[in-house]
Amino acid sequence: MLSTKSCRSRIRSKSILGNTLCRFLSLIVAIFLSKGAFSGPEFHYEDLRLFDQALQGIAAGADPVESMESYVTDASLAFKGFAERYEVTAESIATQYARRPVYYGDLPKIEDWLRIREPEIMDALDRLVELAPSGDAVPVYFLVADQKAGGTPILIETEDGIKPVIAIAVDAIALTSETDMSEFPNGTGGRAYRADLPQVVVHETAHVLQVSAQGGIDNYRSIYNPETGNMLAIAVREGCAEYLTLSASGWHLGARHLYAAAHEKELWEAFKLVMDEPPFSVPGWFGGDHPEHPEWPSQIGYSLGEQICKYHYENATDKSGAIEDLFSLYAPEDVKPMAAAYGQALDD
Repeated sequence: MLSTKSCRSRIRSKSILGNTLCRFLSLIVAIFLSKGAFSGPEFHYEDLRLFDQALQGIAAGADPVESMESYVTDASLAFKGFAERYEVTAESIATQYARRPVYYGDLPKIEDWLRIREPEIMDALDRLVELAPSGDAVPVYFLVADQKAGGTPILIETEDGIKPVIAIAVDAIALTSETDMSEFPNGTGGRAYRADLPQVVVHETAHVLQVSAQGGIDNYRSIYNPETGNMLAIAVREGCAEYLTLSASGWHLGARHLYAAAHEKELWEAFKLVMDEPPFSVPGWFGGDHPEHPEWPSQIGYSLGEQICKYHYENATDKSGAIEDLFSLYAPEDVKPMAAAYGQALDD
């Protein structure tokens, strides 16, 4: 899952209190993610329009924080879930707007661009769902936040119960060749390009389908616990989502996969030293830049994980079983043989 923070892939509800409720949510998620539970994905742009209204208010002389407060108050449940997870506030959005008014001013226009791409995104999601052993695509909400994270699946509370959706903060995925880079004096900081938005939609949907294949949210979330997860489990989860997205759509995010392919042995040797460490405990692999390797693309661990998953599938005699593995395997002890086989192949 794309993020300028590390742990952007975690799925959690608006409020989870205790293990009993977590187990209950697991049951709910399993029900909602069963095949046929949804008629298909829906794309929601309401938050982009509300943000545009806030911008119009600022242009008319309104206080930016007050305008963003109206946006935050009226925004969708998907936005509220995203904002709770990443501590997004009216103040934090107004701060980012003040730093990059031209960039933020163009964000509502992304709706028109996305609507043109909707048919091919839908086709890719259909192919992804066909690959999955269970589950279906879920609604996608496009919103504006404060540059902390890009896309993530979340659970929202509705009148019909708790439902999974995908929230995508376009402010983290909106660079173009025409972006005024004077508003980014310290570089893009891992932000992605608008052209990558379709890939992010499919990637995050792959994570939703992984929840279903892995038996529910408790199992899915277990790899984020330092006692039951590790760096390797994160790499395989994200890498499998990348490979499944590629298989369904032909899309990669940016060009980091090219760097990973060209430096495969070097990356594997470095990752071997940290793969058993607690999840996200070593910087530079899943968020931000590596302190010792500034030349590595942001989130290079995603692409290394993709290489592992690609090797597992391409060298499997049972292709359908291997595809199911990419959705269903999550525990460190289950994914370690995949990594071992990949590493052995590099040594041969």
